[in-house]
Order: sequence, then C-alpha cells, then structure tokens
Amino acid sequence: KNNKSARTVMKDFGRFGLLFLCRVAGNIAFYPTKVAVNLVASNEKAGSRQTDVLGQSVTATRSLEEALDAPVPSRSHLALVVQTNFQVVAYTRSKLHISTLGLFCDVSSFRRLPNVIFYHITRDSIRSAFRLGVTADQILRFMLVHAHPMLRNEGLPLIPANVRDQVLLWDREQRRVVMDEVWVHQCRDAAEFTAVGQYASDSDALAWGAAHTNKLYIHWSKHTSVQTYIRKWRSKQLRS
Repeated sequence: KNNKSARTVMKDFGRFGLLFLCRVAGNIAFYPTKVAVNLVASNEKAGSRQTDVLGQSVTATRSLEEALDAPVPSRSHLALVVQTNFQVVAYTRSKLHISTLGLFCDVSSFRRLPNVIFYHITRDSIRSAFRLGVTADQILRFMLVHAHPMLRNEGLPLIPANVRDQVLLWDREQRRVVMDEVWVHQCRDAAEFTAVGQYASDSDALAWGAAHTNKLYIHWSKHTSVQTYIRKWRSKQLRS
C-alpha cells in the first residue's frame, strides 16, 4: 500500500536520482532511473543474462568500484554522470573531488550513498564559482575529462547540450553590462547633433546618441578630438 512512509522514501529516492516520480490519473507513479538500474545490476552475479547495453553499463560500474577499492586510486577514480535536469551523479570517495564539485555545484543539494554522491548545478552555484575565478571552460572541461566510462562506451553525450549551453549563458551574463567612461555633449540643435554625431561615429568615438534630447555620449578617450571638431563646426556656422 502506498502509505506515508513509502511516499517519503520515494521522495528521498527521487532526490538521489534513483526514481522518477510523476502523477498518472491522479495517482503517484514512479519509474527507476538508469542510475538505480546500474546500482542494482552491479550486485547481480556475473552469470546472469543481460542485454548488451546493460552489460556495458554494469561492466563500467564494476571496474569503477574496483578502482575505488584500490589502495592507490587510478585516474578513473572519479566518474561523473551529468543529467539533463542538472543533477550531477559522481562516483567517488575522494574528499578532494567532493570539495572540487562543491565549487560549482549547490552544496545544499548534496546527497550521499556509499560510493556515489549527488549534486545539482544551479545558476547561483555557477555564479559563485565565477566569483572565485573559475571559468565556464574549466567547469565544462572538468566534467568532460571525468565523464563516466559508460557514457564513452555507449557513445552518449558526455555533457547534455542543455547543461553545456546554460553554463555558457550564465558565463555571458557577466558581460551583459560593460561600464565605459564617457563625455556628454549637449548639442544646440538637430543640425549640430547630426554633424557632430556623424563625425564621432566615423572616428569610432560615439558611445550613444539620444536624438530626442540632442545629447551625444562620447568615449572619454576620444572626447578631445570631438571637442576640437565642435569648435570648428560652430565657427564655420557663425561665418556662414
């Protein structure tokens, strides 16, 4: 019977990424994820019959467990599975790797099994990493280098496209606003606005112009040459 205790356990398994929970006709339904299948299948006897795909997955999991149990961990002692829901499943027992993942993952989402930890990537966790000097390229490269062997064996994407693109978009948010020092010039009329604006644009000195107020915003590094042009232009207008 689907009692309160069972629902609580299913929610916990859902947080670990072991179950996918949804509602079907008003009732709660659950489906085991690939992570759960791998964990269960890895404990089965080697003689059991399995499909090729599942066999590759179990073999990769077993080899990883052997590496984790080794006195001196091999280079494959960290293996990551990044899911499309931004959950990161890390097969490791290394405190160093757990701390490294905590640099760009949400530490409040941390869940742990004997040799598996679960994190979530969020906008705030990625921005926190950026503030520490970690770049988007370093984060993506870390996940690529330590991708689970199962993903490589089956030819699956090492990082889901939506996760990769979102990390890059969060990186670009840092450069959405660029501060620039400018000199503001209030033109006397529309004719001056047009003439000076054209000169500033041709000399790459124009930062922005507001035609409704006849104001020009000139890059500070080039405002001297624009001021010289304005004096010459006004003198020419007085003589004509």
